[in-house]
Amino acid sequence: MANWRQLANRWKSGHPKQEQARDVKGEEKMFHPLVFDNIRVVLEGGVYDRDFEGAITITDRSDVMDMATFQRLFQIDFELAAATNRERAVKARMQLRTGLADIAAEQLEQPLTDHIGCTICIHFFTEVHGVPDEPQRITAILNDIWGNRPYITQTISSRLEEHRVEWPPQTYHNQITLDFHRKIDEGNIDDLRDLIDHTVKSLASLQEIRDLRK
Repeated sequence: MANWRQLANRWKSGHPKQEQARDVKGEEKMFHPLVFDNIRVVLEGGVYDRDFEGAITITDRSDVMDMATFQRLFQIDFELAAATNRERAVKARMQLRTGLADIAAEQLEQPLTDHIGCTICIHFFTEVHGVPDEPQRITAILNDIWGNRPYITQTISSRLEEHRVEWPPQTYHNQITLDFHRKIDEGNIDDLRDLIDHTVKSLASLQEIRDLRK
């Protein structure tokens, strides 16, 4: 099976099954994969490499085309393979997205956007007990791993059931989002390996925090 670097070289040199069609003037045109597709293949391959190595376990993936807004979304979810309690396992999600302006600019070869590419966000799903102490600790740990590069937000929530309202709750759901606030393209393909490694390292640190609260 090709590793992520082989996939990168393959897709940078062109889609192996490019198709030809004739335009309205009868001239042959070549259909190329989108920037989104090139990055998605390498990102997915890199994550599966870590699964095959036994570092993580992939739990879900989706590749969606939203026909209402013409957006592409790919996301892949995983957790540490070494997590002993699946119910307490911290979840990671790598999410790749592109929109109408980028797709149209690439297909029509028109300057509809300043930079053709796609955005990537990383999400972690865990639980916290002490607010705001624990979220502040999480931010500090992630900034240390990522070198203060992505913008970190944490969404704290609690589910209240109709006949069983407990307040204040003992635990809160925490969705942690790392947003780089920039587009990436094929020039960033070689950076995806480091991105995956940092995500797995962050996942391990967040799992360690949660396991300390047994």
